[in-house]
Amino acid sequence: MTQDMNRVLELSDKLKAMSHPHRLCIIRGLLDNTCNVTNLQHQLGIPQPSVSAHLSKLKTAGIIVGRRNGQEIKYRVVDKDARQIIHSLFG
Repeated sequence: MTQDMNRVLELSDKLKAMSHPHRLCIIRGLLDNTCNVTNLQHQLGIPQPSVSAHLSKLKTAGIIVGRRNGQEIKYRVVDKDARQIIHSLFG
């Protein structure tokens, strides 16, 4: 497989992980801020288990990371491709 095709597959996997409306909102909200599950839950208006499931999918894809501070975990976007995609979509 060529290097270009590897890059295409990598981007395709990221797009799949980002392809849910709630996950797009999560990434967009985390671009400039860190946030915990409770805040994301209130912002999105969805149950905590759903938020956690979306965060898990984004973490597995390497798009976000969580940093623990005591009981709280704050999440942030670490993937530059995801940042560029969100900026392209939302300006």
